[in-house]
Amino acid sequence: MKPRVVRRGLMVDDSPVLVDEDLPLAPIAGCPETPPCLQIAEVSEGVSTRLKAGGRPVLLATAQGTTNTGSRWQVFEPVQTKLEAA
Repeated sequence: MKPRVVRRGLMVDDSPVLVDEDLPLAPIAGCPETPPCLQIAEVSEGVSTRLKAGGRPVLLATAQGTTNTGSRWQVFEPVQTKLEAA
């Protein structure tokens, strides 16, 4: 899955951070389930209560939730670790 991210002034390793509203409409590729999970329906954990970008809560490495089929998703390997304000 590769969500479309809007630049909001907060970067991690030269990439814009994900915020809560980036994932719900992001397509999911390669879901092995039937019917296939096509998009994220909910982000239930891993939403920052303090850090915001563009007024929206930043998603953390602990982000997880459910897909349109009710299956769970989670971040397995965050590759961005260093925050920089732009």
